[in-house]
Amino acid sequence: MACTCGTFWAAPSLAKAVPAGATPNPLLMHTADTRTVFQLSKMHRAIPETWVPRAALEVAVEANATLLPEDGKEKAAPREEQTGSARLLQGHGEEEERLRDASQAGTARIAQDVNIQVEKGKDLELEKQFEALRREHTETLQELQKAHEQEKLLLAESHHRSQEALQETIQALNSQLKSFQERMKRVEESLLSTDYKKHIQEHGSPSPFWEQELESLHFVIEMKNEHIHGLDKKLLNLETVAERNLLLEEKVKTLQQENEDLQVRTQNHLVMARQLSEELLAARGALEKEAQLREQVHHEKEELLYRVLNGGDGSPFPIAAGEVPLIAT
Repeated sequence: MACTCGTFWAAPSLAKAVPAGATPNPLLMHTADTRTVFQLSKMHRAIPETWVPRAALEVAVEANATLLPEDGKEKAAPREEQTGSARLLQGHGEEEERLRDASQAGTARIAQDVNIQVEKGKDLELEKQFEALRREHTETLQELQKAHEQEKLLLAESHHRSQEALQETIQALNSQLKSFQERMKRVEESLLSTDYKKHIQEHGSPSPFWEQELESLHFVIEMKNEHIHGLDKKLLNLETVAERNLLLEEKVKTLQQENEDLQVRTQNHLVMARQLSEELLAARGALEKEAQLREQVHHEKEELLYRVLNGGDGSPFPIAAGEVPLIAT
C-alpha cells in the first residue's frame, strides 16, 4: 500500500532505521548498504509504482548522497549508481504520469466516441421511427382515399339508380295520366253520343237550323271560355299589381315620414340660423359701439393732454377736417 507521508521509506532497512516524522541518523545512514538503491529499483520493478512515492525515493537518494562524503573515491561509484537509479526512478515517474495523462485522454476520447455513437444511435432510431410513422401515414392515407373513392362510386351508383327509378315512375305516371285523359275523352264522347241519340230518339233528328245554332253556341261558349281565361290572367296581374301597390304605399309612407323629419330638421336649422344671424348682428352693433366709444375716449384723452401741455391758455383744441365729435349713445 502507498503511504501519503513524505518521510516513509520504501526500503525495509531504511523504514526500520528512520520512522515517520523523525530526522535521519548519519551513522545509521552511513552504515546502510549501498545495495538499498538496487533493492529499491528491484522493488519498483516488481511492485506497482503506486506503492512507492517518488518523493520518498528522491529523499532517500539525497540522504544517501549527502551522508557519504567521507568515503571519497571509494564511494564514488556507488554514488554514481545511486544517481543513475534516481534518474531511472524519476524517468519511471514521468513515464507513469505520461501514461496516466494518455490513459485519461484515451478514456475521454472513448467517452466522447461513445457519446457520439449513442447520439448517432438515437438519430438512427428517430429516423427509423419517423420512417415508420411516414409509412403508416401513407398507408392510412391510401386506405382512406380508397374508401372515399369506393364510397363515392357507391353513392354515384345509388344516385343513378334512384334517378332511373324516378324517371321510370314519372314515365309510368305520365302514361297513366294520358290513359286517364283518353278514357275521360271517350267517356265524354260516349255520354254526348248517348245523349244525342236519346234526343234524336225522343225528338227526332234535328233540323239543319238547330245544328247551326248548336255550332254557334259552341263557338260562343269557346269565346266566353277564352274571355274567362283572359279575365283570370288579368285578375292575377291585378293581384300582383295590388301587392306591388301595397309595397309602394308602404315605401311612400316611410318616405313621407322621412320627408317630415327632414322638414322638421330644416325648420330647426332655419331657426338656429336666424338666431345666429341675430346674434351676429347684435355682436356687430356692440363692436361698432365699442369702437365709437374707444375713438371718443381716445379723442378726449388727446384733448386733455393738449390742454395740460398748453397750460390752459384758452386756445381751442385743433380738430381734423374729417373728424366729427362722436356722441356715445
